[in-house]
Amino acid sequence: MTLPPAFWLPEGDAFRATEATRGPWSMDHQHGGPSAALLARALEMHEATAPVPVRAVRMTVAFHRPIAIDLHRVSVEPVREGKKVRIARANLTDASGRVVATAEALFMRRADVGVTATPDTTRPRDPDACEPYVFPFFTASVGYHTAMEGRLISGTFGTGKMAIWLRMRLPLVPGETPSALQRVACAADSGNGTSVALDLADYTFVNPDLTVYLARELEGEWVGLDATTRFGADAIGLAESAILDRAGMVGRGLQSLIVEKR
Repeated sequence: MTLPPAFWLPEGDAFRATEATRGPWSMDHQHGGPSAALLARALEMHEATAPVPVRAVRMTVAFHRPIAIDLHRVSVEPVREGKKVRIARANLTDASGRVVATAEALFMRRADVGVTATPDTTRPRDPDACEPYVFPFFTASVGYHTAMEGRLISGTFGTGKMAIWLRMRLPLVPGETPSALQRVACAADSGNGTSVALDLADYTFVNPDLTVYLARELEGEWVGLDATTRFGADAIGLAESAILDRAGMVGRGLQSLIVEKR
């Protein structure tokens, strides 16, 4: 198996998705994670010019349509430019000029006010102690499932509750080390794929959105997802993930699910 050099390759003022972005539902369309991470990168670059140090505490991505493995552009606009709270919005536009995904991020100022980080008394199993894991429902030889290294923390696939570690094998774009937010964004869209609760031969359950809340910044390369999926009786569901690093809980991810029969 030969992986491309990155999830996205710069091409002029745009980025071309590589086959490392390929998702499970189509050979021609992406998994949501790499696009969410590219939007996170653009939002962070925009906020790097803020008058005080800030970090993202909430990011909401809306996937408007399937995202092709093709050329895309990213644009960012400010929504709120406060001294302590800032909001920015990013658009991902395809080669025909259609907006295929948007992301809005809430940034807050960093400060030392004498408050220490909340200790986490329960820590997940270390990735080095966990068995390798690969998402079983991808059909392509190269895609998101091979571009991300996985480890099983606990649970059984298909039961609606499982926990895994994920780590990017590739940079998001060549020559850059992914930031903590980019790593979380790239992994968090896998919550519903981790906590699969329906027979994939009979159903699909695509998420049109992803929201991530972060109490603190991720430490290290591994992103843990302790995920649970729940459904209503009206073909709508929710996937919820505790986002982890080796020290414990970092935040939470939420995905709305639209359920359909194949």
